[in-house]
Amino acid sequence: MEYTARYLIGLGVEIDIWRGEELDLKNYDLVHFFNIGRPTAILPLLKGEHPPLICSSIYIDYSEADSEASRLRRFLHDGLGPHAVEYLKTLGRSIKFKTEKIPLKYLIEGQAAAIQYVLSNCQHLICATEAEREIIKRSFHIEGLDYSILSLGVEHIPPLKQAEVKKGIICAARIEPLKNQLRLIEACNKLDEALYIVGSASRAHEEYYQDCRDAASEKVQFYGHKSIEEIATTMSQSKVHVLASHYETTGIASLEALLNGCQIVVNDHPIQRELFGDHAHYCQANSSESIAEAINAAMLDKRDHRTWVSEKFSWKKKAEAIKEAYHKVLRA
Repeated sequence: MEYTARYLIGLGVEIDIWRGEELDLKNYDLVHFFNIGRPTAILPLLKGEHPPLICSSIYIDYSEADSEASRLRRFLHDGLGPHAVEYLKTLGRSIKFKTEKIPLKYLIEGQAAAIQYVLSNCQHLICATEAEREIIKRSFHIEGLDYSILSLGVEHIPPLKQAEVKKGIICAARIEPLKNQLRLIEACNKLDEALYIVGSASRAHEEYYQDCRDAASEKVQFYGHKSIEEIATTMSQSKVHVLASHYETTGIASLEALLNGCQIVVNDHPIQRELFGDHAHYCQANSSESIAEAINAAMLDKRDHRTWVSEKFSWKKKAEAIKEAYHKVLRA
């Protein structure tokens, strides 16, 4: 959201970034909302008349990660379905962290109906891939909804000089079941290379973080949260970046790694295939053996993907396309 806004401002678009404070929509010509999986944030703004709405989907399917995270979540998922589980998680966050206000409409109608309501009020949908749009299409009615397929950019991370000898494995991501660090650690415990885990533990998954620490051999190092410059430095020195997530919508860390000279390993998923093509090594996220095999193949890969990623993934080009989408919606 922040980098999209930054580059839109550079193109002369007047923008305010809303973070949940009181807002008078009469002051705006258009609303651009990010993450349809969190409809509680946008529902209060859709009462009565409101400006046209554009949505960047960032839609995540937590089903597989939730099923692996705990027996209770697997039971709830199998019995109630993924949208009901997300509904219960939303209520849980509201009670535990007291940072999320729950609109009455959401309480009564639930997660799936709330997302559908947002999409029904949307004039334009932005997805990172056609595969992501197809996943949304399976659960929600979006036929006839105008859309764009726009991937992310890489200008936010500095492309640094590469180490003469790149070695080791890095994973830059928040530590949580969705990102699958535990299985990555299990895979790397069997390998000779060091593993650098960069990222802080999700506050909702402290037990998972401890499981990762307990499973790690002496070859695994935890660095906690790092600045984007520090992450770029570690990537420029590392041979392989692994993001064996159960589900990714955008693959931003993998893009950052490619720009800084890493080979990448990602989950074999239609979204990842569409994003990276033959510029990645693919694994099965639920198999530590598959992850280890993909890492071994990546360690032998001598290709340089930096020019490809810098030409294909651009915040400036994305902002130009979004600006045109704004004009199209406002002209309608």
